[in-house]
Formats: sequence, C-alpha cells, structure tokens
Amino acid sequence: MIANSAAYDTKHNTTFYLFSDDCQAKLDALSALNLSANEKEQLEALQLSKELYLNRIHPLRIQYLKHLILEKLPEWKDKKNLFKYGANHMPKGESLMEVFDIGNLVSNIEEANYRNSLHIMIIGKGEGETLADLDEYKPFLTVVKDDNWYTYDLRPLKQAISKKKLKVEDLTLERIIKGYDYLVFIPELTKTPKTGKQNH
Repeated sequence: MIANSAAYDTKHNTTFYLFSDDCQAKLDALSALNLSANEKEQLEALQLSKELYLNRIHPLRIQYLKHLILEKLPEWKDKKNLFKYGANHMPKGESLMEVFDIGNLVSNIEEANYRNSLHIMIIGKGEGETLADLDEYKPFLTVVKDDNWYTYDLRPLKQAISKKKLKVEDLTLERIIKGYDYLVFIPELTKTPKTGKQNH
C-alpha cells in the first residue's frame, strides 16, 4: 500500500490514494485477516477518515480530530508543544471554514491553565505560483519586494479591530487577524519528499 500510494500520488495529483479503488480493495483484504485489536482500530480509523473526506462531513471530521487531541492531552499537558496543522484549522477563534476548530480547542485548554498559545499562519508561493495567486492575502503582500521571508505581527491589528479603530470588510481576512498572532510569508514553499505536494 505504501508503494502504491507513492506511485499513485506521482501519477494522479487530483486525488489521494486513500480514495482509490486499490486502497479500498487492500483495506477489505486486510479486514478479512486475523488482526490484533490495535490493527483493527487502525483500519477502522482509515475507513472513518475516508468516509469523512468523501462525504464532506467537515464538522464530524473536526470533532474526530478534537477527540484524538484530547486522548493525547495527558502526554502534552504542562509541556511546550508544537501543533502543525493546515492554516484552516488553527485560528484561536472561528476557523476559516466556519467552525471552532483545533486551534480554538488548544487556545481554550491553554487559557484554562493560565497560559497562552501562540498561533502562526504560514503562507507562500507554491511551484509555478505568483503573488497574484495569493490574492486573499494581498493587504499583507503589497510590501513584498524581494525573496526574503516576511513576518507580520497581527496582534496590533486585532487590538485596533477590538477598539473599532480598524474596520475589515473581508470576513476571512478578519478571521485571520483575530485568529493568529503572526503571519509568515515564505517566497517559495518546499515540497515534501514523497508526494511532491507543497508543504504549508
């Protein structure tokens, strides 16, 4: 399955191996074997992931991700932790997909423990992209003049919105400003070694 997955990603950029007929056939074959409890649990998790993605049950998918994080809470409680998810998932408030997501959960847990979480959004140009392709971030990218990294402290903008000194018409942009502490622009995103997909 690993070998087929790597080959599939190379040949078909439009979808994922998890959604392929080959993957389902192999999952069915594995399910018919005499498996340990842990192996069965892993197969069930793969099937659930597939259903959530294919049927676009986004709220249930987020619930499941939160459930997994809370299961691991004893391992990361009272430690310094790094959560790496896509930017859609990590704002402190309402996410870019209009649900209260993982970033909100982490923020609430930290606040309940009298600590703060730091939320960083990373954006950049993928292969063949230009700044024009990142139009939704245009207010930040107008200052980009070279191939350096740019970091934007969003906290003063958030304060200005709260004090009604700044009005943001675009709801997505407002969610970014309110949900993140920093925005980092990287001129060229790197590819992940196996899939060739852009690493955000």
